[in-house]
Amino acid sequence: MPIPMDEILKFHESRTQRHIAAVNYFAGLLGYHFPKHDYDKFINPVMIGYAYFNYARYHDGCKITQQYRDAFNKSHDEHHSTQPHHLEHYKDVQEIPNDVLVEMVCDWASANFEQTKIVSEDDFDSVMDYFNQCMSQLNWTDKQRKFLIQTIQSVEQLTDTTQLYNIWKGIV
Repeated sequence: MPIPMDEILKFHESRTQRHIAAVNYFAGLLGYHFPKHDYDKFINPVMIGYAYFNYARYHDGCKITQQYRDAFNKSHDEHHSTQPHHLEHYKDVQEIPNDVLVEMVCDWASANFEQTKIVSEDDFDSVMDYFNQCMSQLNWTDKQRKFLIQTIQSVEQLTDTTQLYNIWKGIV
């Protein structure tokens, strides 16, 4: 039986709001706030692609069709190219200012928590593990690399996982 679109969109809104709340939880630990983080995930066409993809991630037995997988891929590419907190927005990572680096780290931390603790699908044990395996090889300046490592360490040291579980409570 097909899943009603309003159920998928309601789930998407709830899941995305939790992700943004987690990003801003981490940001708050560092004295930042990112009120516009992922705002485009509430606007079509980005919203539809992410809605189906995330619904399927959380609902065993829900198979995503190739049509919706293609919609997600297109939404993902658009989101990553237009949002400053993603590397694909830049020609050179050395262009990225520190406040955006903080938002990136907070996004990585939110995604890592969701993937490791909520949906059990991440290959990375921590944000530092993700950075070391995927991001450390990029052409960062020495100053950026040091800033990123310090930011990741601060987030990891200051995080209260009980507060994060409270943000995500009720999602599954």
